[in-house]
Order: sequence, then C-alpha cells, then structure tokens
Amino acid sequence: MTKKLVLFAALLLLPMIGRAQVVPAGKGGNQSLYVGATFSDFDPDYGYQRLYGIGAFADYNLTPRLGAEAEVRFHRFHQLADIHEDNYLIGPKYNYRHQRFVFFAKALVGLGYFNFPLNAAHGSYFDVALGGGLDYRLTRRIYVRGEYEYQIWPGFVGPPDPTPVPPQNRASGLTPNGFSVGASYRFF
Repeated sequence: MTKKLVLFAALLLLPMIGRAQVVPAGKGGNQSLYVGATFSDFDPDYGYQRLYGIGAFADYNLTPRLGAEAEVRFHRFHQLADIHEDNYLIGPKYNYRHQRFVFFAKALVGLGYFNFPLNAAHGSYFDVALGGGLDYRLTRRIYVRGEYEYQIWPGFVGPPDPTPVPPQNRASGLTPNGFSVGASYRFF
C-alpha cells in the first residue's frame, strides 16, 4: 500500500518536474515566491488596549498580478489581563506593479484564536481578513511592506466587552483591525 501511495505521489509531481525547464535559463518566469516577517499594531475589538505582535507571510504569485498569500500572526505583546489573538490565514492576492512599488489587495480566510481575560477560556473562530498595502523594492530581492488589515470573526461569542462605556454585545462577532510593517525576501 505504501509503495502504491509513493508511486501515485510521484506521478502527480511528474508534470511539475517536466515543466521545470520550460523557461530558458536567465529569462525568468512569471511565478515568484516571497517570504517575510511583520510587526503588527492591532485593535483586538475587545477591551481598550492595542495588541502588538509578530508574524510571517509567504506570497506565491502565479502571474505578475495574481497570487496567493498565507500568513500567521501572534498578537502577544502589550496584553491586558492575558487577552491576545492569533491568526492563521490563506487566500488570493491581487498585485499592481509600478516601477519599484507593488500595490496589493488580499482576501484571506482561516482561523482566529482568542484568549479570554485571565486565561478563563480560549477559542478558535472562523476568520475573514480583507487587506491591502504596498511593497517597496529596496533591492532585486528585498522588499519592505506596509499594510492595513480588517478582520471579521462572525462566529465569535463571548462575555460582554470589558470597556466601561458603552458595553457591546459580543453575539454579533468580532472585528479586529490594524497595521503591519515588515520585510520580505524574493526567492524566485
């Protein structure tokens, strides 16, 4: 059974291996891969503190304009009462290039993790993130990034927001949002 599975996987990868030299050497292709890290400043939409965090992302572009992005974020700094949020997201990304600038828009889906005050509970929720920003090419391979992201956690249900005035009903979801800055490296 294991040999059959390995053979099946090898047959699935064969078209990709055979396509490896389609573009003449030195000409480059339309596909590109960027991997980077970010620092974020987010409003968690719960309480009155801002959360800071670190994250990582990978962009795989099929064409100069269309690609996909995967990102993880850990908003663990500047916690009040142990409240923090993490994100694990993936989705399509649209790029528009102009000289050294790459403007982008993205729509990601995935998982949002929330830790309630004083570690009383934690939960994982469906997370939709809409964002956009700018990558600036410093060198042939290094880019710096600035972006804004608005998230929607429609299934979030928790205790009322601890902000004194006005209290919010959390039955309607959570909408964290914020800014990130970072850098990435282009592998190909």
